Amino acid sequence: MGRLASEVILFACTGNTCRSPMAEVLFRKLLAEKLNCPEEELVDHGYVILSAGLAAAIGAPANPEAIALLADEGLDLRNHESQPLTERLLQQVDMIYTMTRGHRDAILAERPDLASRVRTLSPGGKDIADPIGGGRDVYRSCKQVIETHLQQIIQDLLSLRSHPS
Repeated sequence: MGRLASEVILFACTGNTCRSPMAEVLFRKLLAEKLNCPEEELVDHGYVILSAGLAAAIGAPANPEAIALLADEGLDLRNHESQPLTERLLQQVDMIYTMTRGHRDAILAERPDLASRVRTLSPGGKDIADPIGGGRDVYRSCKQVIETHLQQIIQDLLSLRSHPS
């Protein structure tokens, strides 16, 4: 079987140092587990996973609490560098999952043509609170909420891949 066309999935938050990088790394891990492949081979299965921030600086590290929390699970955010959500990224992505309705609305205010490709991570549109400034328990709670939604997205994504319309 030849290589599948890539589907580029992006997770967006405000600063790209807490929620969206956690979502990116967790999504990679969960998707690789479902596909029974190493994370490095996701691109060979047709998936590119990214994250960005609507108000992100270029090159800021992930938040230390996020790094420590994910390190406890064997996931590495130490080399993460924040990036802003740019027009170039918007042109490349197939789907954008935002952490809040405000993030979604800000993207759609600039690019209403992306309405079919931008949605909140929470299917009900419930905002995922920014854990910045909170302790480990706040980050753990945020991670658990993100992970729950990611599992559903992966299930839906793989179902669509195996049963295209």
